[in-house]
Amino acid sequence: ANAEAQPRAKPLERILTRAGAKVEEIAADKIDFIEAQDDYVSISAEGKSWLKTQRLSELESQLDPQVFLRIHRSYIVNVERISRIEQAGKDSHMAILKDGARIPISRTGYQKVRNLIQ
Repeated sequence: ANAEAQPRAKPLERILTRAGAKVEEIAADKIDFIEAQDDYVSISAEGKSWLKTQRLSELESQLDPQVFLRIHRSYIVNVERISRIEQAGKDSHMAILKDGARIPISRTGYQKVRNLIQ
């Protein structure tokens, strides 16, 4: 069977996180960026952050690839939140988000960002 023909699961619209007995929903379109921390991901949205036990690559595969870009091995960013890209060193760049957060961009991440943000 042609793998391309398989309908891709619809991208996640919300992410569930659990803090103790409390389950919280984070709307995907509110997410600014997601950072890998060991076996967790830290999801930042609207100035707050939540920890979730999940691998970054697994979460990346569930999010809308038009919106969420893996710009570094430890970071996925919502491209709609990027206000500009700054040169940080000879071959390194930073994504500056609208709220002022600074997210490192790897070399391969930079190629992807350049293709998306013209």
